[in-house]
Order: sequence, then structure tokens, then C-alpha cells
Amino acid sequence: MKKFFAFIATLMMMINISIASAAQSSIYPASVVDTADVLTETQIDELSKRIRALEKRHQIRIGIEFLKTIMGKDETVAANSLLDKNFSGAKNGGILLLVVMDTRKWQLSTDSLMRSRIPNTNSFSNYFLGDLSAGNYYNAASNFIDGVDKYLTYYEQNGAPYDASNEFDPMALMFAVVFSTVCGIMFRSALIGSMSNVRPAISATDYLKRESVKITDRQDRFLFKNISRRPKSKSTASRSSGGGTGGGSGHGGSGGSF
Repeated sequence: MKKFFAFIATLMMMINISIASAAQSSIYPASVVDTADVLTETQIDELSKRIRALEKRHQIRIGIEFLKTIMGKDETVAANSLLDKNFSGAKNGGILLLVVMDTRKWQLSTDSLMRSRIPNTNSFSNYFLGDLSAGNYYNAASNFIDGVDKYLTYYEQNGAPYDASNEFDPMALMFAVVFSTVCGIMFRSALIGSMSNVRPAISATDYLKRESVKITDRQDRFLFKNISRRPKSKSTASRSSGGGTGGGSGHGGSGGSF
């Protein structure tokens, strides 16, 4: 009987764990979706574990989706829809990286809370765009996660969004200016010294062979001029790969090709 009750207890515990896992899955959809088969199962598991840790630490939601196709839909609309459906509701907002393989387009989408923490998603794309273009999809996803962690950690410590210009070093600029100036002077002197037919000129007349030019007429004749004016064309709005706001929906983001 003891073995029987122990078996029943073990069975009930396994059922409870399965129910809890199913409930967890329903609350939190998969953080990494790969219908394009560009990642291995091990890579997906590693990325998912890192995302879960960051979500808990920063109280956010993070999504990465590599899709084979979105059937001709607009990438911005698709990314915003996926963000609202699967990665919304967190205390400090959500962010999604969508990569569409058949069109080789990428799109970042943030909700209003995340947009206040990562407003410039165009510069943020530097974390992953190089690897994405090179076909290193795991590295691109990994660097995307690192970038989110860096930006949010900076925001939590400083109360303001991360700005790459904050890392500007004026001493490095001064050194670069001085070094380039010295190199330019040395290079110019070397070029002049290598010319055998060059000599210093005291005045502009030294460049003229005397008695070779005689000016007999000093009168200028102005014939006519034509003036035409065209109204400046107004530029039409176009989709940019810079950081947009997504209109009145509260979304932010950027996108482009890779």
C-alpha cells in the first residue's frame, strides 16, 4: 500500500508540474520563434534562458522571431501586432526583433514604456545588424539581448536613456586632430622635397615668362544673362530606417534590409 500511495503521489506531482508548465506557457509565449530554421534547438534554448533572466531582472518582455515569410504584409504592422499579442503587459514594457527571411527585412518594435527607455532604436540596431547581414543569426540574436540589457541597466542606474555620445572622449579627438595634422605636414613636405622642378616664388610674376604676354585691351564686355526660377518640390514622407514612433498607437521602432 505504501508503494501504491507513493506512486499516486508521484503521479499527482507530475500532473501538477505539467499543468503549471502549460499555464506558464500560456502566460508567456515562446521568447524565441524560428520558423525559418536558422537556429538550432540548443541555440534557441540558450537564448530563451537568457531572455527569461533579463525579463525577471528588468520587469520587461523580450521577443525574437525569425520568420520564413509574413506573406507580403508590412514589417512594421507585423512586428507591432506580434509585440501586442505576445510580448505586452510587462511593468516596464516590451521589445521585439522581427527578422523576415524571404524579403531579408528586419524590424524592431517597442511599446510606449520601452520607447521611453530605448528611444533611438536606429542606433540600437548597430548591436545586431552586422551579424544579421553576415548570416550569423545566433550572434545577432545574442548581441540584441546584450544591447537590451545594456540600455536598460543604464536607464535604471541613471534615470535617462542611454546615449552613445555620452561615451565621447574629447582627449581622443584632440589626439586624433594633432596626429593627423602632423602626418599631413610631413607628407606634404616629403612630396615637395621629391619634386626636382619646384622652387620658391617671391611674387606672382615669377610664374610668368616676361615679354610672353601683352594685354592690349582692358575693356570688359558683359553680354547678357538668363535667370530661371523653379519652385522647390516638397519632399514626400517615406518609410525610414530611423527610429520612428509608430504613429498614435504608442509603438516605436525602426527597420530596414540586411
